[in-house]
Amino acid sequence: MKYFLIITIFLITACRKDEIKYNVPCNDPTSDIPTSKSLVLGKWEWVSELYRVQFTNQYILKTPQSEGYTRQLYAYPDRLEFFKSNSFEQKYSYDFVIESSITNYFGDSLNVLVFNDINTGTYYDYVRFEICNDTLVLNFQITTDIKGKEKWVKN
Repeated sequence: MKYFLIITIFLITACRKDEIKYNVPCNDPTSDIPTSKSLVLGKWEWVSELYRVQFTNQYILKTPQSEGYTRQLYAYPDRLEFFKSNSFEQKYSYDFVIESSITNYFGDSLNVLVFNDINTGTYYDYVRFEICNDTLVLNFQITTDIKGKEKWVKN
């Protein structure tokens, strides 16, 4: 009985820690370009992706536990490198720009993170974002129907 109680308390505590980890708040987010350029630098660990299924409006939460892998992002001044379970996946040069410079629609006034081909510098994709000191949110759902809103924490 004693061991059952200890195991139960451990599992409840572990589940709460995971829940908190995946609900990482970004209390004072910014998309200011100079601030974003300095805050993005460093190593980031993927903690969740909230994906909305287009036709059913159902939400799916993906985490390292549910997907069976981890993801890492290394942000350098000249490039972003993505890893899956510590294995290299892809590399991009990047910039922060006003969305209207991509869409040519004057109403798109948000700042976005742009991914460029590392070798040619040509445009690849962009994403809306929010960043805090230790939290990065990339909202791919705006520009694609196969990825959602990703949360990353700085290590």
